[in-house]
Amino acid sequence: MSPAEAVKRMTVPEGFRVTVFAAEPDLVQPIAMTTDDRGRLWVIESLTYPTWQTNNLPGLDRVVIFEDKDGDGRSDSKRVFLDKGRNLTGIEIGFGGVWLCSAPELIFVPDRNGDDQPDGPPEVALDGWSLEAKHNIVNGLAWGPDGWLYGCHGILSDSKVGRPGTPPAERVVLNCGIWRYHPTKKLAEVVAHGMTNPWGIAFDDHGQLIVANCVIKHLFHVIPGAHYERMYGQDINPYAFDLIKSCADHIHWAGGFWDTEGAERPQNDAFGGGHSHCGAMVYLGDNWPDRYRNGFFTLNVHGHRINHDRLERRGSGYVGKHEPDMLKANDPWFRGVLLLYGPDGGVFMSDWCDGGECHDYDDIHRENGRVYKISYGTPKHMPVDLAKLSDADLVKLQVHKNDWFVSHARRLLQERAARGKLDSQTLASLRRLLLVQTDVTRKLRVIWALHAVGVLESPSELGGRKFLGSRDDWVRAWTIQLVLDDRKVTFGVLEKLIELASKDPSPVVRLALAASLQRPPIDQDVGLHPHVLRMKSQREELRRRMQMPSDDWEYRLYTAEALLKHEEDAHDANLPSMIWYGIEPIISAGDTNLPPAFRAVEADARVLLTEGRIPLVRQLIARRLALRLALDPVADVLADSDDRGLQQDAVRGLFEALDGRRQITMPEEWRRAAAKLDRHPDAEVREKTLLLSVIFGDADAQATLRRRVADAAQSPPARQQALQALVQAKADGLLALLQSLVSDRTLRAVAIRGLAAFDEPATAKVILNDYAKLTSEEKADAINTLVSRPKWAVALLEGVKEGRLSAKDISPFAARQIQALKDARLEPLLAATLGQVRSVSQDKAAQVARYKRLLTPEALKRAEVSHGRALFKRTCGACHKMFDDGGTLAPELTGSGRSDLNYILENVLDPNAVLWNRYAATYFETSDDQLITGIVLQENESTVTIQTQTGTITLPRKDITSRTESKLSMMPEGLLDQLSEQEIVDLVAYLQSPAQVPLKQ
Repeated sequence: MSPAEAVKRMTVPEGFRVTVFAAEPDLVQPIAMTTDDRGRLWVIESLTYPTWQTNNLPGLDRVVIFEDKDGDGRSDSKRVFLDKGRNLTGIEIGFGGVWLCSAPELIFVPDRNGDDQPDGPPEVALDGWSLEAKHNIVNGLAWGPDGWLYGCHGILSDSKVGRPGTPPAERVVLNCGIWRYHPTKKLAEVVAHGMTNPWGIAFDDHGQLIVANCVIKHLFHVIPGAHYERMYGQDINPYAFDLIKSCADHIHWAGGFWDTEGAERPQNDAFGGGHSHCGAMVYLGDNWPDRYRNGFFTLNVHGHRINHDRLERRGSGYVGKHEPDMLKANDPWFRGVLLLYGPDGGVFMSDWCDGGECHDYDDIHRENGRVYKISYGTPKHMPVDLAKLSDADLVKLQVHKNDWFVSHARRLLQERAARGKLDSQTLASLRRLLLVQTDVTRKLRVIWALHAVGVLESPSELGGRKFLGSRDDWVRAWTIQLVLDDRKVTFGVLEKLIELASKDPSPVVRLALAASLQRPPIDQDVGLHPHVLRMKSQREELRRRMQMPSDDWEYRLYTAEALLKHEEDAHDANLPSMIWYGIEPIISAGDTNLPPAFRAVEADARVLLTEGRIPLVRQLIARRLALRLALDPVADVLADSDDRGLQQDAVRGLFEALDGRRQITMPEEWRRAAAKLDRHPDAEVREKTLLLSVIFGDADAQATLRRRVADAAQSPPARQQALQALVQAKADGLLALLQSLVSDRTLRAVAIRGLAAFDEPATAKVILNDYAKLTSEEKADAINTLVSRPKWAVALLEGVKEGRLSAKDISPFAARQIQALKDARLEPLLAATLGQVRSVSQDKAAQVARYKRLLTPEALKRAEVSHGRALFKRTCGACHKMFDDGGTLAPELTGSGRSDLNYILENVLDPNAVLWNRYAATYFETSDDQLITGIVLQENESTVTIQTQTGTITLPRKDITSRTESKLSMMPEGLLDQLSEQEIVDLVAYLQSPAQVPLKQ
C-alpha cells in the first residue's frame, strides 16, 4: 500500500499523529539513521543486503540527508552525502565527520567544514568485522554518556577487531554482544558478551545501557563486563558459568508462532506480536506526554508494531514490565527497524517495508522504504544549529528536558575540549551548574559533561573523589565507572572505592564496584593486607607469568572480599554473577604452570570461599577450582567448616565440575569432609557427596551404589541414577553387571547406554538377544550403542539380514554414524540391508514437489494429529522440543516458521542447506575405539561435554584420540524415507498444529 494509506491504517493512542516523513522513491531500504546537530535526519540506504560485498570495489549503499524546514513532520529536501558505500549497517555523526559500520571496517568519513560533502576518502578506524553472517553483522552506533561510540554484534560469526595493522593476538574478539570505541583515544573494547542478535542501543534517564535483542527475550540492561544468556553455544569465556538473564519479565509472543503471521494470531497479538525485535529507544524527549518518559520502546518486526515496556528499578538493576503497545501498523508489509527522537521531541520510525520472513533472501523488494514521524499534537518547530552555539550555551543545555539537546551539546563540548578550543570559563560554569541541581538525573548530565571535557580523568582533579561521597547513589555509581574509564586514579580514590565496597548501602553502587573489578587501576600501589603479605613472593611470580599487574590482583581481591560480605545481594539478578566475572581470573590463575609450592591462588580462593556470604559465588569458586583439580582447598574448607550453607554451595560446585569424570585423585581431607557431609540435613548434599566419593574412587561409596542398584525396594529413578554413576566411574566389574541388566525392565535403558563405554565383543549379542523385548525408545538406545563401534555395527547389520530387527529401526542418523566408522566391512552390508545412503540435496526440488502433492490441505485436515505427535516423539523428539516436550540437541520448533509447508519441507529434506555452526555434528574417537557423535555444549582444559541423541556425555580430553568437525547437521537427510505416506501426513499436520494435542498411546 502507499505510504499515505499506510499512515491511515496505523493506530496510536489518543492525541498522537503519524506523518510520512520520507518514502519511496526518495528513500529505499533504510537500515540505520541518526540526526545531526541541526536536527536533520541522516539515513543509510542498504542496497547491498542481503549479499554482503567482500571486495574493495565501490558499493551500492548510500547515506542521504533529509530536512524538515517548516516543522510539518515531512521532509522538504534530500541530498546524498555518500554513495558507493559498502555493507553499511550503522551511522553516527561527530568529531568532524560521519562514523559508519562498513564491515569489515568501522570507517570515519571526514566533513570538517560541514558542507555535507566528504572531505576525502574514508579513514579506517577499526577493521576485522566479520561478514560471514548473512544478517546481523556489526551494527548500531550511538554515542554513550561517557563519550564512547557504542555498537552491536550478532551471534552467527566471530569478529577479531583492532586498528589497522593490529597483530592477531592483540585484537578484540567478540560475537554476540556490545562493543565501544573512543573517538580520540582510538581504543576499542567489548562492553558485554551475550544475547543473540542485538540491534538497537539506548540509554535511560540514569545513563544505563538498554539493548533490544532479537530471538530470545527482547530487553537487556547491559552492565559493563557482563556475560548474558545466549540463544546457543558457550560464552566466549568458558568459565563465566552463570550468564545473566534478560531483565524483561515477559515475552511478546504466545501460542508457538514466530513467523510472519504472528500479528494476526490472537495469542501473539495479545502478548505483543512476536519474537523478532529491532531498534531500541528510551524516550527522553519533550513532546510525548510525561507518562512515556524513560519508557523502553522497540519495533516488533512480525507484530508490525511498537512494543512498550516500563523500566522498574529492582535491586541493582531493572525489571521490564509490559505496557500497552504504542503503535500498530496494521500493515503486513511493515518492517520497523529503528526509533529515534529529535529536537522537537517527535519520534522518527523507519520501515524497511517488505514482505517475507526475517531470513527471506530471495524475494527482496529494493524499491521500498519509509520513515514516519510520530508526534503528540503539533510539536513546536524551532530551527537549531547547536554547533554555532557558544560553550556557555552548550553548558546550559546540559539540563534541558529533551535529551537530544543534552547529548548533542555534550558531544560538542567533548569535541572542543579534544581540539583544545574550550573556553576557559566552561569548567567553572559546569561546576556552578552542578551545585544548583536537585534532580539526580540532571546532576548526572553535568557530571557526564565534566567527564566529556576530561575533568574526571585528570589526576589532579579531586572532583571524582568528592562525587564518591555524594548522597545520590546514582552519582556514586557513575563516578566509579568514570574515574576508572582510563584506569588511572589516585591512591585516595582507590581507598574510597574499597571503603564503598564494604559500607555502601546501595546495590546500584555495589554493582558499579562489581563491574570495576574488571577495570582495575594500572600501576598503582594499593597496599597489602596481612594475608596477602604472607604470599607476596608467590603471587608476584604468578603475576609475572600471567602478565597481570600487581595492583590488578589486589584491587580485585580486596574489593571482591568486601562485596561478598553483603548477604543481602545473594538473590540480586546481577551482583553475584558480576562479582564472579571479576574474580574468575584470580581463581583460574593456578592454571599457569607453577611449582607445587606456589599456593597463593588457593590461599586467596579459600579466603573468598569462607568469608563470602553469597552462595552462587561460593559455588562457582568451588566449581572453578575443581575443574583445574585444585581440590584440596575446597576439601579443607568442607572438612573444617560447620556452615551448612557453605557446605551445600561447595558440594554443588564440586559436583558440577566433576560429574561425568572418573579416576580423580581423592583430596587429602575428603574422607573427613565426607563424614561431616553425610550428616548434612539436605538430601541433595548427602547424595552428591556419595557420588563425588565414587568419582574419587572410594570403594565403599561404589559398594553403596551397587547395593542400591540391586535393591528392588528402591525407587526406579534412584536405582537408575546409581547405575549411571557407576557407569560414569567405570567401576570395577561393571561390565558383567550391565550385561545382566539388559533384561531388567527398570534398568535396561541405562545399562544399554552404559555398555557403549566398554569395548566388549559380546555386547552386540547380549543386546540383540533381548532386542525384540525393548520399547521403541530402548530400541533407539540399543542401535545408538551398537553403531558406536565397528564390530558391533557389523553384528547389527547382520541382524537386519537375519530378520532379527527391521531395517526401518535404523534411523538415517544411525546409518550416517555407520558410514562415519569407515570400516571396509560395513559399506557392502549397509547397501545390502538399507540400500544406498545418498544425499538428497541434488534432487531436493523434485522431492519438495512430490511431497507437496501428498501434503494437500485436504489431506492435512484429515490427518490424525495425535498420531503425528507420537511420530514426532519417535523421529524428532530426541533432538527437537515442541510445546515444551522433547530434547534440546537441536533448535526448538515451537516458535519456528512451521505453519509454512515450504519451511518444513526445505528443512527436513535438506537440513544441511543452511547450517549454523552450533548444530553441526562433531565426531569424537576415543582411545578404546568408540565413535561418539554429537554437539559440543561446553569444553575446558580437562573435558568436553557433548550432547548426543540419547543424552549428555562428558569426555576427558585424555581419552579423545581424534576430533572431526563435520560440515553436516546433526539432523540427517532422509528422515521421511522411513515413514509411510499416511505417517508423513500425520507428522506434518502435528508440526503445523497451533497447540499441543494429546499423545496417542
